[in-house]
Amino acid sequence: MYSDFLNFKLDLASALLMERANAVYLQHWDLDVRGLRVLRLIQACPDITPKEVSARALLEKTLLSKTLALLESRDLISRSPHPVDRRSVGLRTTAAGSQIADDSTVVGSELEDQLVSALSPKERAALDGLLSKLMESLLPPS
Repeated sequence: MYSDFLNFKLDLASALLMERANAVYLQHWDLDVRGLRVLRLIQACPDITPKEVSARALLEKTLLSKTLALLESRDLISRSPHPVDRRSVGLRTTAAGSQIADDSTVVGSELEDQLVSALSPKERAALDGLLSKLMESLLPPS
């Protein structure tokens, strides 16, 4: 049966979790999970290039471009010449962007706890460990 495939289960769980998270994030900040993920990544890695964001967030170029344009139009990030490679741009969060990234991290942690409340702490730890192991095996070596 198609629903027995691990890929199907992971995709369905991801879609359901994203739907619930998006509802909360859109209500608070009018940003979806993707936008907040990119914003947090930029905050964590000042002067990161769009190419690096694309690779780390697993976003294709066009989708990332739209996300960056939205964040910039809302004055949550800024672009400037990269300090090392002048051919590229470095991305940084603004004060408003940093505040939203910080606040959304707190809300995200609380939301994640609610979303996985069906799991015991032991099951949650096992799931985290197994997913990390699976992701590491699938990602190219860094």
